[in-house]
Amino acid sequence: MSEPGSQPRRRVLISAYACGPGDGPEAAAGWAFATAAATQADVVVITRRRFADSIAAALDADPELAQRITVLHMERHPALVAAKRGQAGIYWYYVLWQRKVRRLAAQLHRERRFDLVHHVTFANDWLPCGLVGATDAPLVWGPVGGASASPLRLARWLGVRGTLTEVVRECATRPLRRLWGDAAARTASVVIAQNQDVAHRFRSSRHVVVEANASISLDDVALPPDGATSVPLGAVTGRRAVYVGRLIPLKGVRIAVAALADPALADWTLDIYGDGRERASLERQAHRLGLTDRVRFLGHRPRAEALAALARADALVFPSMHDQAGWVAAEASAFGCPVVCLPFGGPPSLADVNAHVVPLEKDLPAAVARTVAGLPLERGVRSRRWDAARLPGFLDRVYAVATGEAPVRADDLSAEHGR
Repeated sequence: MSEPGSQPRRRVLISAYACGPGDGPEAAAGWAFATAAATQADVVVITRRRFADSIAAALDADPELAQRITVLHMERHPALVAAKRGQAGIYWYYVLWQRKVRRLAAQLHRERRFDLVHHVTFANDWLPCGLVGATDAPLVWGPVGGASASPLRLARWLGVRGTLTEVVRECATRPLRRLWGDAAARTASVVIAQNQDVAHRFRSSRHVVVEANASISLDDVALPPDGATSVPLGAVTGRRAVYVGRLIPLKGVRIAVAALADPALADWTLDIYGDGRERASLERQAHRLGLTDRVRFLGHRPRAEALAALARADALVFPSMHDQAGWVAAEASAFGCPVVCLPFGGPPSLADVNAHVVPLEKDLPAAVARTVAGLPLERGVRSRRWDAARLPGFLDRVYAVATGEAPVRADDLSAEHGR
C-alpha cells in the first residue's frame, strides 16, 4: 500500500513460468525480477505450483515482502502435467500454460486494472507470450533470448548429432519466432533482450534494452570455505582451468579439451564439472590426445563445489557456441576469475570486465589455447555488474518508460546507468 501523500505504487502483473528462490537459474531469475519489482510496486505473480513451497518459505521469512507481492500458482490439468516428459514435453506444455495465462491475466486485469504487465520467464523469444493481447496495459517482454547467431559454421566441433540438432532447431524456431516472437515485440512497450544478437533481431520495436536475466547475490559468491568441496583442489599442480555446464555439443567442450593439447598449455589442467550425453565421447577424446592426467571429469557436483572451483581457478574456459545467457560466466566474473569464451550470445557480456573473447579462426582450439596462455598471472577484478541489487532501479526505469511516465532513450534503460 502507498503511504499517505506518497506517489501511488504501480500495480504490476508478472508472468513467470519459472519463479522461486534457490530453484535453479531460470527460477531464481524469475524470483529476483518479481521481488525487485515489488520494492516499488504492488505485484501479482503467476507461476507454477512446483515453486509453491520455496516461495511460501521466502514470504514467511519476509512479512514486508509478503505485503507487496501476491503469488498465484497455476497448472494445466494433472494429466497434462503427468504427460510432460523430457525436453520436448517442456515446450508443448509451456505453450498450453501460456494459453491459460492469457485467460487468467484478462480476468485479473478486469478485477484489478494493472498499470503494466511483464513476461519474465521462460526466456525463449520463439515461444508464445500469454500476456500478448490479454490486457490493454503496457507490456514489458523479457529478458528474452534465442535469436543468437547460428554456430553452424563450427559444425566440425558440433559433431554429426550436434549439427543435425542445430539444423532442426534453426528450421523449427525461425518460423515460430516470426509468428510468436515478432507479435510479442510489436505489442511490447519495452523489449528486454538477453544479448546484443536478440536486440538486433527485434531492433524495430519501440524500446529495446539489453539486460541479461542473471541475478547474483554477493552472499552467494563470497569465497567458499576450503571445506566446501570434496574434490582435492590442491592435488593438481600448475595452472588450473575449469569448465562448468552441461556436456552437450553446443557447449563446445570438445574445443576446450582439444585446446589443452596445445603445447602452449602444457602446464595447465582442466577440471570439467557437469554431465551429459557428450561425456563418454569427451573422455575418449582426452584419452586419444594423451590428456587423461590433465583433464578431470568430475560430473555433476553441488553448486557450492562448483563455486569453490571458480573461486580458485585461473580461468573459466567456456567455449559455448549458442548460449543466451550462461550464468556461470557471471558467477566466475563475480569472483574475478578470467572467462575465456567465444564471441557468441551472452557469455562475453556476462563475463563483463573479466571476458577474454577468442577470435574465430580456422584452428579454433589453437586460438583458445593462445588466449588462455596469454592470461595474466593475477586474477581479474571482482565484478558487481550482475548483482541482484541492480534490479529495482533498472525495473523502475523500464516501467517508467513502458507506462509513458518517463520518455527515456532506450540506451538510458541499462542497469549500468545511474550506478
